[in-house]
Amino acid sequence: MGIGLGIFLVVIGAVLRFGITADIQGIDLAAIGMILMAAGAAVVVLTLLLMVLRSNKENEERLPGGNDHRL
Repeated sequence: MGIGLGIFLVVIGAVLRFGITADIQGIDLAAIGMILMAAGAAVVVLTLLLMVLRSNKENEERLPGGNDHRL
């Protein structure tokens, strides 16, 4: 779900940054777009990092003899 959310934020940010040329008084759509793109990229990176850390933890071998201690 995290990767999908990150991609969604990047897409919405890109639309605001590059696709909309309207001027709204008091709101900088380009800046909001950049913020959303940066947040989306951060979400994707953090999600991938957590996925790698979880997979490493699950792949650890157990000690012989049926003990639940991990190496």
